[in-house]
Amino acid sequence: MTPGQRELMRKYVDEHDTFNQWNGLRLTEVGDGTSTIEVDLTPNSLNSWNTPHGGLLFAMADVACGVAAVSARGEKCVTASASIDYIAAAGDTGRLTAKAHILRSGRKLCFCAAEVRDDRDTLLIRLNTTMYYTGMKLT
Repeated sequence: MTPGQRELMRKYVDEHDTFNQWNGLRLTEVGDGTSTIEVDLTPNSLNSWNTPHGGLLFAMADVACGVAAVSARGEKCVTASASIDYIAAAGDTGRLTAKAHILRSGRKLCFCAAEVRDDRDTLLIRLNTTMYYTGMKLT
């Protein structure tokens, strides 16, 4: 992956996606078929038990999988299906990190996996996704 492609991916995630901006998701690493998304928790990130909301954890992992899939061939994709396992609740933590990688990629489908961990390296969730390539290049 070239520096120009990395910058394009960063803009795609950090500047052009208002959902990511609203939820504080930011791309910190991207490679050929891998990505890392981070979020610094705020009071708006928490549920009524004062832990990170499960929807935020899902969104982080889903975005990380999408970025990993796009990074492999520069083609936009959408989530066709996803399966999530909530493993542990994050306690008093400040930052969450989602790391994703491609398991297998074909002509139209890309299978990805992601994990979200807190800043104590506690595994919070695992997500498996099937991404569908749209045929549209990322520009």
